Amino acid sequence: MDSYDTTKIELLKDANNRLCIFDDMTVERNRNLIFVYVPPKVGSTSLVSSLRLFANHKYTVIHLHNEIMLKVLYKIVNLTVLEIIEYNKYLGKNVFVIDIYRTPIEQKISAFFETINTFHFNTTIENLNTYSMEKIFNRFNNIFPHLANHDYYREKYGLDEIGLFHFEERYMSKEKNGVKYIKLRLKDAEHWWGILNGLFKIDMRVVKDYETESKSVSELYSKFKEQYRIPVNLLEEVKQNSVFHFYYSEKEQEEYIKVWEKKIANIPHKSYTQEEFSLYNEVSVENQYINETHRDHYIDMGCICDACSKKRMKLVERILFGDKIKEKIIHEEATIEFVKEKVEKIKSQIPVMLEKAKRIKEIKNKNNPRSIFGKGFSYY
Repeated sequence: MDSYDTTKIELLKDANNRLCIFDDMTVERNRNLIFVYVPPKVGSTSLVSSLRLFANHKYTVIHLHNEIMLKVLYKIVNLTVLEIIEYNKYLGKNVFVIDIYRTPIEQKISAFFETINTFHFNTTIENLNTYSMEKIFNRFNNIFPHLANHDYYREKYGLDEIGLFHFEERYMSKEKNGVKYIKLRLKDAEHWWGILNGLFKIDMRVVKDYETESKSVSELYSKFKEQYRIPVNLLEEVKQNSVFHFYYSEKEQEEYIKVWEKKIANIPHKSYTQEEFSLYNEVSVENQYINETHRDHYIDMGCICDACSKKRMKLVERILFGDKIKEKIIHEEATIEFVKEKVEKIKSQIPVMLEKAKRIKEIKNKNNPRSIFGKGFSYY
């Protein structure tokens, strides 16, 4: 950090402001940062919303996929995600970074459907629903080898001597330069609350958020998952995948492959080469008519105003009682709700206040000797 010049430091300060990372160290949540820095479509939105709902008073939670997300959502350029992470540790904060592993076929399908209409087919959902499933299967198989291949924990974080994944504990962690890096698996999501309660000393539950099944493309997505048969050569790629071997035990690998062997197409498929995929990607980017980088898709956006904090308390209480949450904490909506509740409270108090004022007036008149309503009436 000492090697950064003044210009770089100013960029980092500005980045913190844009990410709503504050430097008042007297506030607990400003001293503790959790960066959920992961590839897309690994279940991270659910993790982020869960942390914000149950730990917003203790931790600032930042969700990032890459530098494109920094640029599009926050107008942050000429900085990497890791530089921002390291800068906050340099400021003396407690910094945690979380990555998640998701099984390859499911992550590829989910990544494909995230932008299936605006990027891969450049059309509306309504029009896409008229396409044959064979056409959609073929497009997916063409780009299968090139989708969702990153492992941030081992590729992006710059960690040395990573060791082996701890299957019994269901997570692994390593510290570097004071930053604590944590790797979870989506298959263990029902155990995240126990893992994170131990790591962060918080009492939390995991809520489901931003699932593909709940989006406008859900009908097509469900049909795809039900009818898709993976070509034999693509399943063989999965079997040889080193990341899959690293995060799944031999028994887990066998169980996973058995599931997909029941959904296999014995005819191989010739996917795009790297050069063909690069051209496909370039053309798709040029044709994309809607930018699909979202900022407001969380149950909890993390706002700490009074209105959002009160809404958060209500949702947490409902979650603890076992309710399924479909509402979101959106600042504008929470503020309107907050003001309405205050107005209703004031309205409910008006009759009581009027009655109290009436009684006070009666007591004053009764005790005032000059009052025509009290004792000792006189003209002077």
